[in-house]
Amino acid sequence: MATYGTILIPVPLEQAAPVLREVCAAGYATPAGPGFCLVHPDRFVDENDVFALAGPISAAVGAPVLAAFQYDGDRLELEVWRDGVRAHRYDSWPGRDDEDANDTPVGADPAAFLAFAAGPVDGHRLASALADTPIDMEDMDVDGEPGYVWAQALHRDVLCALGHPDRVIDRAWWDYCHMCRAPQMVANALDRTELIVLGAAEHPF
Repeated sequence: MATYGTILIPVPLEQAAPVLREVCAAGYATPAGPGFCLVHPDRFVDENDVFALAGPISAAVGAPVLAAFQYDGDRLELEVWRDGVRAHRYDSWPGRDDEDANDTPVGADPAAFLAFAAGPVDGHRLASALADTPIDMEDMDVDGEPGYVWAQALHRDVLCALGHPDRVIDRAWWDYCHMCRAPQMVANALDRTELIVLGAAEHPF
């Protein structure tokens, strides 16, 4: 499964855009429903991945930001940044690279993510997702192993529990690299006026 990194900001795109143009060396920004936007940075540019950008963005926009990095369908990392300081970190599989490590998620505190709610919060779904305990059968491992089969399904459930609609969740899975490689998909999914090009990035369509 594809790797991706995005930043969710509880600020309208037009309000965040000046900061994003200044801070992000290369990437795209898209709307994410009323009062929210998403940043899709080019993570292959030095100091331009989601965790490097989250602090400066949070300080400059005066709002918390949620940086998400999903690795190859296996692992979801979430960081909450406020005023330039990391306030919370979640890791769905901290022992991924160490067979002897504990596989229990760290930072599974639902309260840490409530600032990113876009509607009524489903507390049960949020807590279950962060605990790596799928509610829906389709997300469970077919071999009976605990946890989600794919980390992006965990990410989906976190955002769904926070009240974000499917179209926003779909955009939260977009990676800069995928947007460059699938310009027609991006064009079809977005009104052409809804994408902002940041830094050295080229317009995808």
